[in-house]
Amino acid sequence: MTGADLPHAGRVALVTGGAGAIAGAICRRLADEGADMVVADRDADRTDAVVSDVEARGRRGVGVVADLTDDGAVERAVETAASALGGVDILVNALGEHLWLAKPFERSTPDDWDALYRVNLLATMRASHAALPLMQARGWGRIVNFSSVEGIRAMPNAAPYTAFKAAIDGFTRSLAVEVARSGIRVNAIAVDKTRSHQVGFYRLGEEWERHVPVWVPAGRYGEPDDVAAVASFLVSDAAGWIVGQTIAADGGTLAAGGWYPTPTRWTNSPLLVQYFDDDPEANRRRPPMLR
Repeated sequence: MTGADLPHAGRVALVTGGAGAIAGAICRRLADEGADMVVADRDADRTDAVVSDVEARGRRGVGVVADLTDDGAVERAVETAASALGGVDILVNALGEHLWLAKPFERSTPDDWDALYRVNLLATMRASHAALPLMQARGWGRIVNFSSVEGIRAMPNAAPYTAFKAAIDGFTRSLAVEVARSGIRVNAIAVDKTRSHQVGFYRLGEEWERHVPVWVPAGRYGEPDDVAAVASFLVSDAAGWIVGQTIAADGGTLAAGGWYPTPTRWTNSPLLVQYFDDDPEANRRRPPMLR
């Protein structure tokens, strides 16, 4: 394809949390497809690396290094996109994190809730609020929010986190129908079992690899590029008839609904060997997420 034929040629995209593994893959994918990029993240080194990747693809790249949970930070990122690149056509609200605050709800605090709220919901609403007038002025826009399968199903010891992820789904639906007539499409992606900087689950040793086809119906972990492909579609003209949907990009974990394959059949009651160890130390030697 020539530059003018690329699906996102002439578009300006802002990706919050853009230096993350998944968000960085989205930046590179959209740049490959013609978009200029604003990469907003608090990690300066990773932000610079993603901007360099964008520029290496022949696109304009601008980095915004800031804690996007601070008051006014996402609004300034939108202003930077407008002043440096001429606007915001595509907003990917990839910022989000569980902040390692997993604990029983009765042991959580209002400060915990506020931190999770600011990074998972408030920043998404603020970025959308700031970018929408620019999209409305052009009569075209795409917003992709990041939900989670944990906002759809249960996640014990993470009630506040899942509450805010579920709120993303509700916000996505309502905003989507509100702005659809303006040529703006708002959708979300719910991710699971995908390699990222945040999730240590995927740093398990090779001895655990044989379990992956049991945990994930697709038979493997997701890679950041898998999710980037979904985001690329949702911000394209091809997604013009998709309004207010949350797309699960999870290798089938949500659809499986707690069913797991054994060598002979599927079961919703898998054997958890840690309950049957004669040696209590055996459980303590396992990685934390497998105890």
